[in-house]
Amino acid sequence: MKARHACAALGVALAVGAVVFMQSLVATNDRQAVAVAERLLKSVPVPEGASVSQMALDFRPGGHVMQGPPMMACIATKQGVDGAIVTKALFAQRRLKVPEIGTELTFVGRRGAYSVRLAGVMDWERPVRGYPNVFVSPETAAEIGEEWSPWEEKSADDIAPAFRSDAGRNMDRAKPLLLWAAALTALCLLVNSLLLSVEAQRRDLAVLRVLGMTRGGVALRVAAESTALSFAGLAFGIALGLGSLSVYVACDSTTFPMGMAVGVGGLVAVVALTPVVAVVAALLVLKPALAVKPLEAASSRMPRRRPVGMLIAFACGFGAFVAVEVWGSSLTKPFIPSPEWPDAIVSILPGGVSAFDIERLQNLPGVRKIAELQPLQVNLEPLEELKGFGGGPGGRGGPQYRNALLLASDWLPDFRFVQGERESAEKAMREGDACIVTEMMARARKLKLGDDLPLDCGGGLKMSLKIVGIVSLNWHMVTSRGLVRGLNRMPVNTDGPVFVSFDTLQACDARPAEFVKMTHLWLDYDSAFLSQHGVFEAGRIVEREIVEALDGAYDEDEEGEVRGNTVRLHARDEIADGTLAHGADLVGAMARIPFVFLAVISLGFVAALVASADSRRREFAVMRAVGATRGQIAVVLVGEALRAAVGGIACGTAGGALFGWLCTAGTRAAMANWGLPACFVLPVGTVAYGAAGAVVFALLVAVPASLAIVSRRNR
Repeated sequence: MKARHACAALGVALAVGAVVFMQSLVATNDRQAVAVAERLLKSVPVPEGASVSQMALDFRPGGHVMQGPPMMACIATKQGVDGAIVTKALFAQRRLKVPEIGTELTFVGRRGAYSVRLAGVMDWERPVRGYPNVFVSPETAAEIGEEWSPWEEKSADDIAPAFRSDAGRNMDRAKPLLLWAAALTALCLLVNSLLLSVEAQRRDLAVLRVLGMTRGGVALRVAAESTALSFAGLAFGIALGLGSLSVYVACDSTTFPMGMAVGVGGLVAVVALTPVVAVVAALLVLKPALAVKPLEAASSRMPRRRPVGMLIAFACGFGAFVAVEVWGSSLTKPFIPSPEWPDAIVSILPGGVSAFDIERLQNLPGVRKIAELQPLQVNLEPLEELKGFGGGPGGRGGPQYRNALLLASDWLPDFRFVQGERESAEKAMREGDACIVTEMMARARKLKLGDDLPLDCGGGLKMSLKIVGIVSLNWHMVTSRGLVRGLNRMPVNTDGPVFVSFDTLQACDARPAEFVKMTHLWLDYDSAFLSQHGVFEAGRIVEREIVEALDGAYDEDEEGEVRGNTVRLHARDEIADGTLAHGADLVGAMARIPFVFLAVISLGFVAALVASADSRRREFAVMRAVGATRGQIAVVLVGEALRAAVGGIACGTAGGALFGWLCTAGTRAAMANWGLPACFVLPVGTVAYGAAGAVVFALLVAVPASLAIVSRRNR
C-alpha cells in the first residue's frame, strides 16, 4: 500500500511542483525588470543629444546567408567612436557569437548599404527592441544617408516592460500545455494507484459489503483515497516548487537582486485543478470498485495483476509527446518550399540595379538559367485592412490592407498546375492582363480558373487580372527569406504570389519609371556544378560571381556589396533546412513538457511492480524452490514493465497522432485566411527517438525497483 500511495502522491507533487516553479520563475523574472533596466542604463548609456536610426544587419556566420527575421540594429551617435561599438545584445537576439574586432559590419537601410568596422564590444547581452545596440560617431552617421531622429531619453520604468514581455509571453504560450500535461500526469498516476488499490483491497471491500456497506459507501471510500492522495501531492508539490525556486534564486543573486516572487496564477491553477483531477480519477475507477461482490469475502485467491492502468498511463504520457510532434510537423510542412521553385532567389537591395546591369549576368559559370524576378505588392479590391500580426499602421502612418504579391518574369518555372494548362496560361499572360495564382490563395479567396482578380494599385489606378492558371506551391518561406515582400513600405504579410508578365506589372505599377529598379533574380544551377560543390558552396560561388559581374571588381572586405546594395543569394534548399530547423526548435521546446512528465509517469512502475510481485508471490516462491536466482525473478518483473511500456508506446503513438492531427486541423482553421493546405505528417524519426527515450525511462525505474522488490521478498 505504501508504494502505490507514495508513487501517486509523489507524481502529483512533481506535476504540481513543475507548474508552480515555472510560473513563479516568470513572476520572479518580472520582479527584476526595473532593476535590470537600471543596469542597462548604467551599462549602455546613451549620450545626451544623440541621434538614432534603425537598420538591418547583414551578418553571415560561417558565410551562410541567415534565415529568419533580420537582425535589427538600433544605431546611436556617440562622440569619440572610431568605427562601430556594439553590445553583445545585437548578436544575442539570434544567439550568435560576437565577431572579432576589425570585422566589417554591413548595415542595410532604406536608401543603401553601409560598411562600418567593428571597433569594440560592450558587455550587455539582453536585447531590448528600440534601445541602441550600436554606437557610431556623428561623422560616421553623416556618411550614412538614412533618416536620423533625436533620441528620447528613457527611464528604467519605461524600459522595464521589455524585460517582462519575453519570458511571460513564452510561458503564456506554453501555459495551457504545461497545465494540461501536469493534470494528465497526475490523473494517470492516480488512476493507476487507485486501480491497484481496488485489486489489493478486493477482499476487504467484499467483507465490508457483507457487513452492510452500500455501493455509495464504496464510492465514497474511493473518492476519499483519491482526494487524500491528490491534496497530499498538492501540498508537497507547492512546497517543492517554491523551495526549489528559492534555492535557485539564492544561488544567483546577481541575476535576481530583488529576490523571489510567487506566481499566484500558477498556484491558483493547480489548487483549482487538483479537486477536478481527484474527482475524475475516482470516477474512472468507480466501475471496477463497484464490481466487487460480497461473495468474494470467502475467496482466498491472490490479487490479480493489473498492468492495464500503467499501460494507459504510459500511453497518455507518450501520446502527449507524439501529439505535439505531429501538430508541429504537420503545420510546418506547408512552409517547406516546393521543389518546383528555382534553386535560388537573389536579392539586390535596397536600391536594385538597372535592367542593363542584369544583362551582364546571362553567362555566369555554374548557372543553367537566370532571369529577372520583379516584385510588386498591390492591394486587393475591395480594400480589407490587415488585422493581427503584420497589420496596423503602415510605413507612412496609414492602414495596411490585404494584398497580392505580383511577380513578373519572362521565365515560369515548372510549377505543378492544378487548374489550367501551362502552355495556354503562358500564352494568355503574354497577350493580355492575365495571371497565375497559387492554390493557397485560390483556397483562401475562393477563386477558380477564369475568375477575375481585382486590384487596387493606389493613386486611383485599378486593374482586373484574369486567372488563367492555379499552381500548387509552398511560397511563404521563399518570399520571406528571399526578401521579396515588404518592399516600398508595404506589409510583410500577403495573400500570396501572383505570377504576371512584365507588361502587366508595369501597368499595375503607379511609381514613376525612373524609380523602378531590378531588385531580384531567380536561377537554376547546372546539375554538374551543384553536384560538385553542394548547395552552400555553390551559392557562395555564384553570389560572388554576381557581385563581380555587377561591380566589375571583387573586394574581400566588401563581400556582397554592389554600389550601395547588398547581394544575397537565398538557396531554396537552405531555406527549407532553416525552416525545418526552426520548426524543430519551436516544437522541441513544447514537446519537452510532455516528455518530462512522461518521466514522472514512469514512477508508476514502482507501484505496478509491487502489486505484480504481490499477485505472483506463490509463483515466485516455486521459482525460488526450483533454483531461480533473484536476478532471474527480477528479470520477470522488468519484462512485465517493458511489455506495459511497449504497449503504452504503441497505443500512445496511435492516439497521439490522431489528437495531434485534430489539433492541426483546429490551428489550420484559425489560419484559414491564408489558405494553408491540410497536411498530416508523422515524424517517424523523432517519434522513434522519443520511444527509445520512453523505454529508457521505464528501465531506469523498473530495474532498480525490481531488484529491491525481489530482495525485500527474499528477506
